[in-house]
Amino acid sequence: MPVRLKYEPGRSFLHSLNPLTKLVVLVLFSVGIFLVASVPAELFVFLSLVAVMLQVQSRALTGLLTSRFLLSFAVLLFIVQVIFNAGGATYFSIPLALFNIAVTEHGVLVGLVLALRFACIVLASATFVCTTDPGELAYALIRAGVPYRYGFMLVTAIRFIPVFEEEAGTVRCAQQARGLDIDGRGLRALITAARYTLMPLVVSALSKVDVLVISMEGRAFGVRPARTSIREGRFTGADVVVLALSVLVFALMLYYALTGQFQLPQIVTYGG
Repeated sequence: MPVRLKYEPGRSFLHSLNPLTKLVVLVLFSVGIFLVASVPAELFVFLSLVAVMLQVQSRALTGLLTSRFLLSFAVLLFIVQVIFNAGGATYFSIPLALFNIAVTEHGVLVGLVLALRFACIVLASATFVCTTDPGELAYALIRAGVPYRYGFMLVTAIRFIPVFEEEAGTVRCAQQARGLDIDGRGLRALITAARYTLMPLVVSALSKVDVLVISMEGRAFGVRPARTSIREGRFTGADVVVLALSVLVFALMLYYALTGQFQLPQIVTYGG
């Protein structure tokens, strides 16, 4: 079965943090990971993320670690970089019909960095999704000054994702019962699946939007410029410590990036 990432209640340390704290940490991490271009550093970050994910004890996160999507896309990134980045020592060559592909030191290093960077971004985002209640996140953003209409839009978008996933499964089962090859491989099967799956989903989405609009109008949504909330969501000492450590680590990563540390070695590529 495919991995479905959604919020899972728990008692881990990440679950206890304020949603804004986790959002700030995710943004700093997503920016900072691009400042590092060192295989040992990227590998250390990846292993640290795996340890954090195991501490959360989420089935979805564990399934993501072993999912075909994560592994195949990371391998694809690695192969593309090996093919199109040449430089340094040549490990070996792959003979093809019209030309040879040289597997070089620079291509391997760049491929490893990008593959690990992609895995880190996906795992960090998935951990955020699985440990953060969408409603609490929206309320925290509203308390931080975001207009509550945008907060409601975020909650609605996130909460409709599992609904549409279930609807898509129902549509696929109905089309298979009619004899359509939805799970076939190849471009033709993909076009057929999109043709007979997307249109029913669009119709279903529009009908749900109509019901939602009527419900919002019946409750006078948007009649007041501000609204109150029964959830306070205060910051704790753990939030302050996590935020301070995150800012410190980001500042160190920025310093190392500006000084040229934790970067790939300068390798002259072919033709340079």
